[in-house]
Amino acid sequence: MRYLIKFAVVVVAGALIATDCQAGAEPPTLSDALIRYAKLEYVQAHRMLLPFADDGNAVAQEILGFMYARGEGVPRDDAAAFHWFTLAAEAGRAEAQFELGRIYRDGVGVTADGRAALRWLRSAADQGKADAYDAVAELYLGRSGIPADSATATEWLLRAAEHGSAQAMYNIGLRHAQGQDAPRDEIEALMWFDLAYGDAVGSLRDTIASARMALTERLMPIQVQMALNRSREWTRAHRQE
Repeated sequence: MRYLIKFAVVVVAGALIATDCQAGAEPPTLSDALIRYAKLEYVQAHRMLLPFADDGNAVAQEILGFMYARGEGVPRDDAAAFHWFTLAAEAGRAEAQFELGRIYRDGVGVTADGRAALRWLRSAADQGKADAYDAVAELYLGRSGIPADSATATEWLLRAAEHGSAQAMYNIGLRHAQGQDAPRDEIEALMWFDLAYGDAVGSLRDTIASARMALTERLMPIQVQMALNRSREWTRAHRQE
């Protein structure tokens, strides 16, 4: 996730530089700050971002939220992270809304508040943040004081899957493998594990690979083929360009 954010920062900075160059102006300091951040020059980035954040720039506020949350160039400070994420979230930044939702969900530096978490996670999901769909689904499974609603949780998991969330695909597979709210269906579970494996990265990919292998070894070859056929059919139906 951190690398995706840094890549997005570089893209934003490049767009700002291109716009200003076309106008014949010098590259803006905000662009310089974003590039410094992407290059891991956190102390300089923090110093350059603060004036823009204080002036209400939501991009600068969001990046400062991450810096304080992770201790990048500054001591980790959950209260400061909450402050900057709140400002950026209120300005409509999806990443900040997602992070703010998780802060309220987990009670990091603030009192846990499931309803506030649900509000901000849904806001992020409305902007297409794939991980937010999965996070909303988890809340509807009875987390953080939100009443359990299995049907709504499943709906959000499926929406997350359609937006490419490997975690959601894996969670759906687990529900089928364990017979949660429906009869156990290991063929359907293997289908979802196969889909999840294709989109997963890092440790999640390793976890999914183990689950997929365990089912593959337990099922008959014809059942494995059925699962893989379902996986291809789902991809064709939901991933059309």
